[in-house]
Amino acid sequence: MQDSKDSPKTTSVPLALFLLLGGVISSAQLGKAFVAMPLVQEEMHLGITTVSFLIATFATLGATLGMWTGLVARRVGARRSLVIGMAIMSAGSLLGAMAEQPSVLIASRIIEGVGFLGVVVVVPDMIGMVATGRDRNFFFGLWGTFMPTGTALMLLLGSSLPYLGWRSLWLSQAIVALVYAGLAVLLLPGTRAKPDLAAPSLISVARRVLADRASLLLSAIFGFYAFQYFVLAGFLPVILVGTLGLPLATATLFTAGVVAANAIGNVCAGLLSRAGFPLWISMGASLTGYGLSAPLIYSAGIPASAIALLAALTLGLAGLLPGSIFAAVPRLVRPELVTPTIGLIQQTSNVGQFVGPVAAGIVVNHFGWAAMPLLLIPAVLLGLLFVLALRPQLMAKPR
Repeated sequence: MQDSKDSPKTTSVPLALFLLLGGVISSAQLGKAFVAMPLVQEEMHLGITTVSFLIATFATLGATLGMWTGLVARRVGARRSLVIGMAIMSAGSLLGAMAEQPSVLIASRIIEGVGFLGVVVVVPDMIGMVATGRDRNFFFGLWGTFMPTGTALMLLLGSSLPYLGWRSLWLSQAIVALVYAGLAVLLLPGTRAKPDLAAPSLISVARRVLADRASLLLSAIFGFYAFQYFVLAGFLPVILVGTLGLPLATATLFTAGVVAANAIGNVCAGLLSRAGFPLWISMGASLTGYGLSAPLIYSAGIPASAIALLAALTLGLAGLLPGSIFAAVPRLVRPELVTPTIGLIQQTSNVGQFVGPVAAGIVVNHFGWAAMPLLLIPAVLLGLLFVLALRPQLMAKPR
């Protein structure tokens, strides 16, 4: 652990859960745009291009700044990065709540995105400061739930937004992030950069990360996971409403349930990892599930309930991958490269989040939903190829 003074002797469950809560709060900043965008679009008379910018801001920032954020966070210290990131998210959300022009709202989302990265690239490393042994692997698995949990919570709030207004949601999230930042200062252990880690330039550390085989393979695998995840979770409401004719409220509840299943899968990943289950099998099973289910989910003639159930099973199985990836990082990567590697994983995740829906939209527009397996199955096979390439390292004795 880069910033810890000593390795933990026992696991502090309250602090580990507090760190996980930070991830959920960060994810909620992303998810609130999904559920509130129809109201924002109506109030500000936004075109689809502006709406796309508002939704894609987080993915764009993560796809370009992920590893670099990890490098900077390594320099300033994990706790300081988390606190500053939360404060930045709070400021961005407050600015968004007061926005009257689309340009100001977009700027607020950029600010929130910077804060989001400052938090999520350091939390996995900080878990190692408060958890030990098999508990550490368990909490790494739980960390994978932060994105689906925060997104699902925002989806569940969707029915109340017409009464509360989207600005109230932005303001409440600003307050939550600021309160968390204050609590982090009080509760989390102090961190410091080691003298020997302060000397190398950011460029030299970046080169080491990009030359590290395990860092590259883990990041690539996570990118293929994100590609599949955001295609399925992002387009499920479109399929349920546009193709099958479900009411929006019903489709939202179905989607929230499907996303929640992914969170359950992440919990299972933590339990399996704690029990010593091979990480490469969990990764491979996660990707294989997408390949097997795609021909059914995107075929015609299947009832909405069956599609939702199949999607829930698929994303539940897929949930085994994030926790397995985060558990593998400290096992395979040198300690001084852990945080920038997490940043690189966040970067490839956002590339998948951006490229997946765009590619799916092009395929559906030209060939229809039935052609989706032609896009998804090759991605699954490439991901499995990288898992097999990583298998010897995963089966070797941990560092």
